[in-house]
Amino acid sequence: MMRGLWAIVFLLFFGCSDTHKKVVVKKKKGTFESAEYAEKVTIEYTDSGRLRARVFSPILMAVKAKRNPYLLMKKGLKVDFYDEKGALESYMTAEYGISYMDDKKVIVRNNVEILNIKGETLNTEELVWDQQSGVIRTDKFVKITGEDQITTGTGLVSNQSFTDWEIINYSGTINLPNDKKPRPRPLISGRGRY
Repeated sequence: MMRGLWAIVFLLFFGCSDTHKKVVVKKKKGTFESAEYAEKVTIEYTDSGRLRARVFSPILMAVKAKRNPYLLMKKGLKVDFYDEKGALESYMTAEYGISYMDDKKVIVRNNVEILNIKGETLNTEELVWDQQSGVIRTDKFVKITGEDQITTGTGLVSNQSFTDWEIINYSGTINLPNDKKPRPRPLISGRGRY
């Protein structure tokens, strides 16, 4: 999905609105490493010219290293996932994220939540998003709240839009009485809490 480190850096620092950057350069055990900081960042991931995901983060640090460059989002992030026609399918929020550009993987941690178009909400503490395969997975405890039930377990594999998911080690399901059913939350694109 990403077409190389320079394309991402170009997108980040020349395609972002409201961006401020600071550059830090340091030498680390024989490898040259530099870091650039940006505020209020928007990153777009495309596949064959079609928007597949849009990431929002209040502060981002891009570390360019000889081995495994990465983007660090220590203040959190929000990701909107889109289908082939450009319609919003789901969004994810987390308090921490790191994107390994060579591996095309994003790891998110701390209060991770995904809401899909079916109104299902996933809560966990860590997810790995494989951008090449479009799969998200975790080996942590998961809670999925649907329209009339809560399902729990450990471990999950899903498509990135969280519309087709499977819990690896199922714990159980709680059926919710009518007066305890959660209110449906709207699926809204945009910066949300970020």
